[in-house]
Amino acid sequence: MGNVDEHLLESIDLLLTDLVGIKSDTGTELEINVENFMHNWLKELQYFREKPEYLGCYKLPQDPLKRGAIWALRKGEGKKTIILLNHHDVVNADDYGLLSSYAYNPEILMTRLKKIKLPQEARDDLGSGKWIFGRGTADMKAGIAIQLALLEQYSKVAHFKGNILLLSVPDEESLSRGMIASLSLLNDLKEKHSLNYELVINCEPHERSEEGAGTIHGGSVGKMMPVIYVRGKQSHIGNVFQGFNPISLLSKIADEVELNPDFSDEAHNEVSPPPSFVCFRDLKKTYDVSIPNAAVGYFSILTLKSTPEEITDRLKDISIKASEETIYKIGKKHKDYIDKLGSSEKVARWDVKITTFAELYEEAQGTSGELFALDYNKTVEKIKKEIENKLIGLADATTILIEKTLAYIDDMDPRVIIGFIPPYYLHVSNRDFHHLSSSIEGLSDEINRFTLNKWNEMYRSQNYFMGISDMSYFYMNERTDVVTSLGPNMPLWNKIYHIPFGEIEKLSIPVINIGPWGKDIHKFTERVYKRDLLERTPSIIKHVMEHLLDEK
Repeated sequence: MGNVDEHLLESIDLLLTDLVGIKSDTGTELEINVENFMHNWLKELQYFREKPEYLGCYKLPQDPLKRGAIWALRKGEGKKTIILLNHHDVVNADDYGLLSSYAYNPEILMTRLKKIKLPQEARDDLGSGKWIFGRGTADMKAGIAIQLALLEQYSKVAHFKGNILLLSVPDEESLSRGMIASLSLLNDLKEKHSLNYELVINCEPHERSEEGAGTIHGGSVGKMMPVIYVRGKQSHIGNVFQGFNPISLLSKIADEVELNPDFSDEAHNEVSPPPSFVCFRDLKKTYDVSIPNAAVGYFSILTLKSTPEEITDRLKDISIKASEETIYKIGKKHKDYIDKLGSSEKVARWDVKITTFAELYEEAQGTSGELFALDYNKTVEKIKKEIENKLIGLADATTILIEKTLAYIDDMDPRVIIGFIPPYYLHVSNRDFHHLSSSIEGLSDEINRFTLNKWNEMYRSQNYFMGISDMSYFYMNERTDVVTSLGPNMPLWNKIYHIPFGEIEKLSIPVINIGPWGKDIHKFTERVYKRDLLERTPSIIKHVMEHLLDEK
């Protein structure tokens, strides 16, 4: 491993084994297991035994699972502070099938994997001995192990210049509740301990095409989840032209959206992936001999510059066009059917109204006033309890509130409603900062000087981490649009889901992702590259911290 601190290498290796061995499935009480491990491990360090006030577990407010964010401050000289960010939840191991009981024990898992059929690349990596397989090895227990080991090392340095704040949050793989809740914690710690946050270093794994060409990211992709609700007109299947099947219209809208590169953002010579639907279904509760009354679909869209308002406007245009084409096709088919019957029946004429949820809500208020408001708020309270008891998810809760609002509208014609489902991630890039220090601006060049000198290797610099991350909540430059466009069109906004934009604006910290090489994230062949884990990634992070903290 070259000139690597042997104690650091050993600490990272042992920590990874311990961390992976602790199940911390996202959205479950299991996350608390790894929180307790980290908190107890940090408490045993001499530095925190002597300064317990610099270590804590910040409990997430109103979290039914009682999860917390672990924070640890290595307080040195001056105000300059580097934040080491990680998340300690992982996706569950259901995808491992019969091997799920071994997913958290890399040594046994790798032995078992040799006995089953694997994709060739995974089999080659398994046989090379250069990779560690297991759930969370790459995403992101490796990053935690590196950060904890580095914090331990710096806790022993006398007259340490600068400050290091480690923050480990839950729920990143779900709704990022841990990061969102920790925004106020970061601002409180900043004021209490006179800290100037210079940079956030995240350690999510990165992908690469070859061994000697790593990647660092100076930002993170944004994400929003539009929901398309289509109300049709129910009818018996024996009289289908008397009804309007919402599936036909929703299918047309989905066809226009699915994998449409027009939705791919381009910024700073990078392009986000096109959108894809994650849910598409009718809303019939039971089978009967009728077409469904409504259908719903929602999809993820990744952004580099698009705002909620721009996405809403595009979806409105698509829905209008799709409605016109669907109505035309229904009319043509109806006419052909009438001609085949030799009937004098008239062709049905349909009118489909396209509205946002905000417009629908305003319409319901105008139609039903206080009666609507009381019923809507009562439904929200019922939904809160059902979500806490895991009876429904946020997507179903959103659908319920759309239907509740529709129930107070006099107009019963077919309609398309466009809204948003949590979570929402802001797109952030250091390139978009209005005032970026020269040291941060030149950080990628500094990293390459270091890697070329140490290993004769170059690291590519990208402006956006495309895997979605908690880095999205450290900076924003479009608050007005988000508040005025996203909030009113997200039924759960400020009721069950909330982002404290004011706290983000107070932080406004540049970010960088420096993580190990990982493959097959969220798959049963998930793995992390040993050399990155034990040598390259910790060495680069050390260099970046010392470069920034030593700078006058």
